Parts: sequence; structure tokens; C-alpha cells
Amino acid sequence: MVLSRSNQNQPVQVAKYVPKRSEVKRLEIEQKKNVMLLVENMMEREEATFKMVIDSLYDVGSLNLINKKNPLKFLKSLLRLVVKLAKTIFHSIAFYWVKNNTPELITNWLIGKIMISTKHKKRPMKSNKKLAKNAQQKKVQKKKKVKRNKHSKRTKSSAKVVQYFPKLSEAQKLEIEQKKNIMLLLENLMEREEATFKMIIDCLYDMGSLNLINQKVSMRPLNRVTKLIARLSKPSFRAIAFYWVKKNTPELITDWLLRKVRF
Repeated sequence: MVLSRSNQNQPVQVAKYVPKRSEVKRLEIEQKKNVMLLVENMMEREEATFKMVIDSLYDVGSLNLINKKNPLKFLKSLLRLVVKLAKTIFHSIAFYWVKNNTPELITNWLIGKIMISTKHKKRPMKSNKKLAKNAQQKKVQKKKKVKRNKHSKRTKSSAKVVQYFPKLSEAQKLEIEQKKNIMLLLENLMEREEATFKMIIDCLYDMGSLNLINQKVSMRPLNRVTKLIARLSKPSFRAIAFYWVKKNTPELITDWLLRKVRF
């Protein structure tokens, strides 16, 4: 589509076609902003908690890194002293990075889990030779399992084996202690910020339910009815979701964070 021009010397201006955003896309953009604001405000209020979590991770990560990279005892003790002195500097830099990047990262990750894509992944077709090999391997594995079970039954009846429990290293002890500390910090944070977490659950529920209904229910009357049912069932879903989040999230987040600092 070419627009009219008054002067002949002016270049021709072509109007760009901007496609209309779908209902789901508009809601996703709105709720993404809401979730990011909620996380940012929570981080400002709970600055001390996040700094304590960073300190715990720093202690575990630095000790793991020193023990892995430096075999000499003298160097280890010297590096630990340097690490303790550098803790305050790292503390402020890490919190600044977390404050700037975490809200967007968390929001994108949550939306990625909620939004169901229309594209189906194609599984690669297995050849007949591969299928035959897999069948033979399964038969061999079954025979081995049967032999092992028979052997284990005989050994159990004949003799009792005393289990050996190895001593925990310094890094493992520190990790267990800091895991408890981080879990307690996250549990207390969730109790204080209950309203914030419920509002985040509401935003995710609105996006996820609308996306799911539009994809699975194509007929207009049924689509409207299911949307109405989704709105009415929102309070009950919020209560169940928050109960699950409160029970499982602290441990899941703690395990994920500790995995990141194991070198």
C-alpha cells in the first residue's frame, strides 16, 4: 500500500503491515510485566534474605573450588584467607547482578513452563535393525537380572554384610549445614511474602488457562463456557498451587542452587 505524497521530490513512504496480537499474546505481555514487578518489589523488601542466601552459596562454592583446583595445603589455607577477605566485595556485586537479572530470568522461565506450544516434536523413526538389537539387549539384561537376584538371595541367607559409612569431608559437611540454612531462609521468605506468591500464581494461571483453552477447545460456545469455569475455579487452584509451592519449592530451589556451585 503506497501513501500519497504532496511533493514530487519526497521519497515514497510504504505503510508497514503490523499484525494484530492475539488475546493470549496481549495477556502474556501484561502478566509478564506484572510478575517482573512483583519479583522486583519482593527482592527490594527481602534484600537481607537474598544476601544471606548468596553468602551461603559463596561459602560452599568457594570451598569446593579451592579443594578441587589446589592440592597443596599451604595454598589452600592462603586461598581461604583471600576468599574470606573478598566475601564483602563479591557479596555486593552478586546481589547487584541478581537484582538486575533475576526478575526477568524467573519470569521467562515460569512463562516457558506455562505456555504450551502448538508445535509437536517429531520422534525419529527407528530402523528394524535397531529394534532387533534393542530386543536382544533387553532379553540379555533380563537373564542377568534373574541370575543376580538368585545370587543375592543366596548371599543374604548365608551371611550378613556390615555396611561401611565413609566420613564426610569438610566441603560436604558445610554443604549440608548451608542447605538447611538456605531452606529455612526460603521457607520464612514464602511465609512473609505469601500475598506476592499468590499474585504470581494468579498471573500464571490466567496465561496458562487461556492458552490451553484456546488450543484445546476450538468451538466458540464451549470456549466461552470453559473460560468461565476457569475463572470460577481460580481461588481453589490458587490455594492448592500455593500449598504445593510452599511445601516443595524451598527444597527444589536449594538443590538447584547447590548444583550450580559444585565444581
